[in-house]
Amino acid sequence: MTTRGGAPQSPARIGGHGVLAADWHTHTDFSDGTDGLPDVVRAAGRAGLRTLCVTDHVRRGTRWLPEYTRAVREADRGAGPLRVVCGVEAKMLDTAGRLDLPGDLTGVQHVAVADHRFPLPGGPADPGDVRERLAHGLLTAEQALEALTDATVAALHAVPAGRTRHLAHLFSILPKAGLREEDVGARRLARIAEACRRTGAAVEANEKWCCPGPATLAALHGHGVRLIAGSDAHTAAAVGAWTYAATVLDPSGTASRQTCAQAPPGPAAPRGRRRR
Repeated sequence: MTTRGGAPQSPARIGGHGVLAADWHTHTDFSDGTDGLPDVVRAAGRAGLRTLCVTDHVRRGTRWLPEYTRAVREADRGAGPLRVVCGVEAKMLDTAGRLDLPGDLTGVQHVAVADHRFPLPGGPADPGDVRERLAHGLLTAEQALEALTDATVAALHAVPAGRTRHLAHLFSILPKAGLREEDVGARRLARIAEACRRTGAAVEANEKWCCPGPATLAALHGHGVRLIAGSDAHTAAAVGAWTYAATVLDPSGTASRQTCAQAPPGPAAPRGRRRR
C-alpha cells in the first residue's frame, strides 16, 4: 500500500494488502516503451491501480527530463484518484555505486536502480564478457557476486537525496553472465537487506522477468525489506497485469518462472520521441 506523499508502505504480509494496486516499474515512449504516457495512465486506471510510477530509462546525457517531468506532473493532476509518480530507471555502473543519471533530477521523485550491465570495479561490463572471464579463469564466481553486491549496496546510498528508491529486477543480470541467483547466499542478501532498510528502499517482484525468485524475496522480507510489484511494462497493456507478482507476493500462492523471459536486455537505443 502507498501514501500520496511518499514511498510504498511496509507490507502486512510478504506482499501486504493492496501491494498489487501499485505498479512501480513502467515505461512510455519517452524511452523504450511503445505507448505514450496518456495511454499508460489510462491503462493503469483500467487495471484498478491506485499508484502508477513511470520509470523511463535515463542516462547521463538524457536531455528530455524537463519535458518528461512536466508531462508526468500534468498526468498526475488529471488522473483523479490515481497517483502518478515521476520516476526514472538508471543502471549501476561500478562497485562504487555510481549511477547512470543526469546531473539535474529536478522533478524526479523516484529512482529505480537496475543491473542492466554487470557493475565491476572498473566500470560496467557486458554480461557476455563476464561469462567469458569466468570461463577463462580471469574472474571467479565469488568475485563477480561480491562485485554485484557491493555495487547494489553502494548504489542505493548513491541515489540523490529527496527521492525514494527501489531495486528493479534484482539479480536479472546473473543468468546472462552464467551465474545463479541461489549462489548469492545468505551473507550477501543480508548486506543488501541492510542497505534497503537504511535507505528506505524497496525490492520489486518483477513481472516481466520473474525476478528475483521466491526464495530471495522471502529472505529479504524476513530481513524487513519492503516488497513492491513492478510490471516492467513496455506497453500500456502490460501495466498492472500480474501473474508472477500476484503469486510470489501472496504467501498462499505458488510462484512460477516458467512463462517468464530468461534475462532482460539493456535499454534499447533511442527511437521515436527519445532525445538524448
